[in-house]
Amino acid sequence: MVQSGLWMGSVGTQCATFGQKLLMLSYDKESLTLSRLSLHFALTVVPLYLKSNAENRFVNKEWLQKALNVGEHIAIALSIINFFRFLKTGKKPSLVDFFLGLDIISLRSNQRNVGYKYMTRELIWGGFMELIGLILPLINIHKVQRIIKSAFKGEVLSGVNFVTPRLTAMTVCGFCGDRPTLPHHMGCCGEVFCYYCLQGNLESDSQFCCVKCGVKVQGVYELC
Repeated sequence: MVQSGLWMGSVGTQCATFGQKLLMLSYDKESLTLSRLSLHFALTVVPLYLKSNAENRFVNKEWLQKALNVGEHIAIALSIINFFRFLKTGKKPSLVDFFLGLDIISLRSNQRNVGYKYMTRELIWGGFMELIGLILPLINIHKVQRIIKSAFKGEVLSGVNFVTPRLTAMTVCGFCGDRPTLPHHMGCCGEVFCYYCLQGNLESDSQFCCVKCGVKVQGVYELC
């Protein structure tokens, strides 16, 4: 309901989003026909409602959740491709605008091409920051570091002399550097980790190695 109200208060009645209004831009009313307006609502508001509704009502239907995730990933990939197209042409910044063929015009008295560099600068940088914010959380920095280290140091060690881990007042997690929460170890050099740090890295990187001795994880053991 909130999304529908925001859409009606912007594109539905003003033919422009709130961001476009701030930049003195608007959709071309001649190209924004009733059918395109309906499709714009269906492509921007309806998918968000359906996704939220399905996640809340059909939690136990695993196939539906997988289908939603696949659809979301496809939409993100297409948005990234469209973003680079927009950087080149300066027209139709969003995927919906591209599919519907919606043109954006200036609301100033001296009509200018929306591709004019000063007018599109904010749009470009705004889209670029959104792209960075989308990609960075998907990158496993520690996995990248492991791959780079293994490329320079050679093959990952498969075993090392076992050292009995000890928990003292000065012991910190080998990964986050804080006092270990639910202390665990990997059965190698005696380095102690938080359970969540160790298990989280194992789930995101099956080849995770000890940050101290470089041994590949053989198991997760609770520190008694």
